[in-house]
Amino acid sequence: MACSKVLKEDRISELPDPLICQILTHLPAKDTVRTSVLSIRWTNIWLCVPSLKLTSRDFSNFNAFVSFGDRFFHSDRSSCIHKLELTINENEEKSYIISWIDAAVKRKVQHLCVRCHIRRCYPEMPISLYVCGTLDAAFERFISCCPVLEDLRINGCVSKPQPFRVHSRSLKRLYIGDCYSTLVDSVPGVVIDAPQLCCLSILDNKSKRFKMIYNYSKSESLPQFSFMSRLSVTFSPQDLKWLATFLESCPNLKSLVVVLFDYYHYEELHSEEMNKIKCLQSSLEFVDFKLFSGHVAEMKLVRCFLENCAILKKLTLHLDSKSTEDEIVKTLLEIPRASTTCEVVIVKE
Repeated sequence: MACSKVLKEDRISELPDPLICQILTHLPAKDTVRTSVLSIRWTNIWLCVPSLKLTSRDFSNFNAFVSFGDRFFHSDRSSCIHKLELTINENEEKSYIISWIDAAVKRKVQHLCVRCHIRRCYPEMPISLYVCGTLDAAFERFISCCPVLEDLRINGCVSKPQPFRVHSRSLKRLYIGDCYSTLVDSVPGVVIDAPQLCCLSILDNKSKRFKMIYNYSKSESLPQFSFMSRLSVTFSPQDLKWLATFLESCPNLKSLVVVLFDYYHYEELHSEEMNKIKCLQSSLEFVDFKLFSGHVAEMKLVRCFLENCAILKKLTLHLDSKSTEDEIVKTLLEIPRASTTCEVVIVKE
């Protein structure tokens, strides 16, 4: 009689769904599913857990793994997913992951980790991931909550309509690596609010960041990076005018490294852009061009630096394999220099 009474007392089932779901998050995925056979009350509770760690090796076969995921991420579910970890160990078609992540984004995922242990089979992420507000917010909070952060690298980020926002009162060195995009004509933007920033490196093989700066400057004044002493940028020679616009915001710049690519498209620098570069004449000490081809647009920029930077100490040209050294040297000898102590170095790669 006592045993019968104990069996009838199912206190766990009397708990509210959110609390039960929280308890289930501490169980392996397969054990979470097994609770569905306890009673009608438990049939679908596991489908609403806020945190899930899903690994393909935990299932008897790959089809069982996909079936589990398809059911959990069914489009009819509306409960929020706080944290999701996906680990894929099978060399199978990965298209299903797109729909799973898309569903997680719609359910306001805040922490997402996808691991794929088979080389060259990483799936393309869904577009919805690039506009996920909850993931962006986590990034911004993380940066702003580091009061002594001085070095930050953003590498391999995805481009999207809203930019990454870097707000830090302590940041001194920032590296922005190349971004990847599946959105047509998207701009991998980064909003920088770092008044102590002194070193900035931008790797931008599509020049979209500088185009965005250039367009923004037409309607609003660019912020001043008064502490900026070193700048390293990568972009196409056709976009030299965009660089000139950004340099205007770095009045105390001492070292500039420019890495050039895409030698088939050039645009001449106009007097307006040249005047913007002249603002560096009282601060710039070192200029370094990588992959220098000697094109007229590049030489015009070199001329601007040599003629206007009064304290320039060294200008280095790392020539690309197609450049003609003799012609470059001849042109350099004809350029008057504002700095009598400036050393011009030519390096043949």
